[in-house]
Amino acid sequence: MHWWQWVLLWLLLAILGTVYVGWRLWRLWTPLKQLGSELAVAQERLAEVEARIGELEDQLQSVDDLAVLRDPAELRRHRSALKAEQRAERNRRRKARRPDWANHVEW
Repeated sequence: MHWWQWVLLWLLLAILGTVYVGWRLWRLWTPLKQLGSELAVAQERLAEVEARIGELEDQLQSVDDLAVLRDPAELRRHRSALKAEQRAERNRRRKARRPDWANHVEW
């Protein structure tokens, strides 16, 4: 092969590589635009949460109050007690609404 054939071969490879990379970038443009819009929505939501941090800090006394850092068994017991309390309250409300003739029936 002559030197100019090598130059043409490398030029062809460079052009084909550029076309391939350009085609891949063109196909990537739409998902990148969608990602940008999702990031904008996420940024707005984060700004809303950051604006409410003052309110949330008043509710949270310390970092130890976070459920993530507490003992799972303790949280499970707390949840079970809360559910039992809610169930009892619901039963009291149901009993108060029931007619007198139906009070002897256990639900």
